[in-house]
Amino acid sequence: MRKPILTILLLASLVLSGCSALTGVPARTLTVTGNGTATVAPDVATVTLGIQTRHDLVAQAVAQNNTVATRIMNAARGVGVSNADMRTAYFSVYSQPKYDEFGSPTGEVSYFVDNSLEVRLRDVSKLSDLLQAAVNAGANSIYGINFTMADTKAAEDEARGEAIGDARTRADELAAAAGVSLGEIVSVTTGTFGYPPQPYYPAFGMGGGGDGPPTQPGTLEVSAQVTVVYEVK
Repeated sequence: MRKPILTILLLASLVLSGCSALTGVPARTLTVTGNGTATVAPDVATVTLGIQTRHDLVAQAVAQNNTVATRIMNAARGVGVSNADMRTAYFSVYSQPKYDEFGSPTGEVSYFVDNSLEVRLRDVSKLSDLLQAAVNAGANSIYGINFTMADTKAAEDEARGEAIGDARTRADELAAAAGVSLGEIVSVTTGTFGYPPQPYYPAFGMGGGGDGPPTQPGTLEVSAQVTVVYEVK
């Protein structure tokens, strides 16, 4: 019985060797993951500028809202925002019943109109001017300020390069601990993603005039992760 078993084992070994040769994948590999980051200053700010109006007549509520919304758009244009960087994010008309001093419905209603404009500002140094101009124009709802980058390629390249270096360091340490040496790179898988800071919410009075609210864009962190497979000798 020993001869047939030995023959089977030899055949299995030849089959496995043949599979490795056909696929070109080394029989022994080491897989490591590396991480890298790049810190950059944002160059784009987005913010939502809103106006709410109220009137006993729905047509008047809409007309007042339209007037202020137009002023807000003109104010945004005045600080350099193009029409392509403005879009209507929300528009709503709704009614609420009126109540007397005892909490009983009077049968009358008030009409509310909400209109929100999302603005993309491509010069973050003008954010304070934009916010104050919007308030002066009649905006009574400002929220959702976020900072981003128009082009993240350079930051992604920097973060990816750092991640590959980190992967090599990890691979060298593991190979040394295992008593082996690294060969050629078999494959590299990459993925890049950003971690923006928390949105900024300005706190300032809604009265017109005076200097704009202080703003601070902070920084953005672009992170990259790579998975590298090395041949092990």
